[in-house]
Amino acid sequence: MKLAAIKGQNRVIDALKRSISVNRVAHAYLFEGPDGCGRRSAALALIQALFCKEPVGGDACNRCSSCCKLVSGNHPDLHQLQPLPDKRDITIEQVRELQQILSLRPFESSRKGCIIEPAERMNEKSANAMLKTLEEPPGDAIIILLANQSDRLLSTIRSRCQHLRFSTLGTDVVTGILLEKGFEQARAAKLASLSEGSMKRAISLDGESDLADREKLLSLLTNLSSVRIGSIFDQSESLASGREEALQSFKLIISLLRDMMIIRSSGCTDISNSFLYQELADEAARFTQSSILDLLELAIAVRNAVQGNANSKLAIEHFMIGYAGFRKGV
Repeated sequence: MKLAAIKGQNRVIDALKRSISVNRVAHAYLFEGPDGCGRRSAALALIQALFCKEPVGGDACNRCSSCCKLVSGNHPDLHQLQPLPDKRDITIEQVRELQQILSLRPFESSRKGCIIEPAERMNEKSANAMLKTLEEPPGDAIIILLANQSDRLLSTIRSRCQHLRFSTLGTDVVTGILLEKGFEQARAAKLASLSEGSMKRAISLDGESDLADREKLLSLLTNLSSVRIGSIFDQSESLASGREEALQSFKLIISLLRDMMIIRSSGCTDISNSFLYQELADEAARFTQSSILDLLELAIAVRNAVQGNANSKLAIEHFMIGYAGFRKGV
């Protein structure tokens, strides 16, 4: 992928292209940002631009043998470091092996490239082993660390890298990328609204039951009644199949309540669950703004209790009773 093809990260991409144009590319970068924001694509695009045999305006040509090998994932001078399948962390042995590889001459390009992902998974020993390499990469190698949270890295690691922060993607950007991938407009808009600015999340939602789960959960809430106590226990029972399921339910409940708060306070249609706007607007009308805020705080508190191993069934019942008690006219 060319740098010019990276969407939604204009500030970062412009900075990288300027560095290439004046031949001041850093030896080590730290790309920080949430999953699915384009960090990895940008890292590969930067290395492709540097490896390209016929660059155009500081960007890859996408046609030469080097570009074709990078696109296919078969370039001998690109190395990627990540935890082994049976390990939680990137080990010191892996780092030493990488150091040995980087010390050798490149096969085809003028330099070697390395992507470390997720960089936070370097433990203290492997991170300390990496320090010298980051400071003075052998053979003009370029090393790119990808991280969600840079503060989980050693400060000495951060100080040896040029730090670029990637933002979450705008809903319109996610929608556009999904349309390019062949999604229908309505489906793309739904997935983008729930993506939280992450292409990875948008793609993972497709084919899953997440959208249906949100509709089902909102339907359960709208059928609660404080004068029909049986409905509360019936609905709670349907959600209390286990701790992980309860946590997922509260994640969706919190998302729905946040949207109801936005609708109740401003009528704004730019919400996460925009495909449920009318249903959420109808439900929000049954609450005061302050009661929705109280319910949001209750949902977060109950979720935290479940995370702390509180009984899932009792926790859901507690929330449902509170929800039904705040609803008007039922």
